[in-house]
Amino acid sequence: MYNIIPLIIILLCLAGISAIVLKKLPLLTIFDVNEIPEEKAAQTKNKIIEERLERKVKHFSSKLQPFFQILSNFFQRKVSAVKTKIQEVEDKYKNQTKKEILVTKSEFLDLEKKIEDLLDEGKSLMKNENFEEAEKKIIEVLALDPKNLKAYHELGDLYYLQKQFVEAEATFKHILKINKTDDQAYFKLAEVYEKMEKPESVVENLVKALELVPNSPKYLDLLLTNSIILKNKELAVETLEKLKSVNPENAKIAEFEQQLKEI
Repeated sequence: MYNIIPLIIILLCLAGISAIVLKKLPLLTIFDVNEIPEEKAAQTKNKIIEERLERKVKHFSSKLQPFFQILSNFFQRKVSAVKTKIQEVEDKYKNQTKKEILVTKSEFLDLEKKIEDLLDEGKSLMKNENFEEAEKKIIEVLALDPKNLKAYHELGDLYYLQKQFVEAEATFKHILKINKTDDQAYFKLAEVYEKMEKPESVVENLVKALELVPNSPKYLDLLLTNSIILKNKELAVETLEKLKSVNPENAKIAEFEQQLKEI
């Protein structure tokens, strides 16, 4: 009998503890670790850092946006200026009357001489890096003969030398509008695209140039270089074989072969 009393006391204590726990259980279930001051402080700090970073990114983007807009507008104006200049020359030609176009043999020879002199002057000015005056001489030629391809080539070369690749691109494209079989225009356009780091466009124009002049070592060399850049192994192998055939003494052949092995 007396042995049961301690057991009863223990059971009563456990019952009392259980009652207290059950009473406080709703409070325990709504307790949130996030409400601990240290945890709240850490979350607040992280939120402040994230918001600050977001503000900096937005501020930086807003600063860059006008720059990119200015850059875009600049290139658009440059292309527009070249196209306008070319169009003005062509319009002048179209508006000429038949009487102005029909000249005597003597007048024609004088005109040819004047054009050659102007082109020579332009080349000389280009050589001396007097690009502005050289451009004026070339434009003067185009005013006299709006379809003078030699003058357009000189103009494109002028822009290329000045690293004005957008203007050079527009000029060589215009040449191809006049004469779609001008292999030099395709090649020069490819050189422009190489400077603009557009290997796909380089290859596209060199393929067209090689359709007109299939065995040009210069064209094959540049095509091979860019087909390797594009990792176009099939085109690279085919071009290398052709280059070996037309120019076996080319000093770059061994280098090209090594590069092909690495593709």
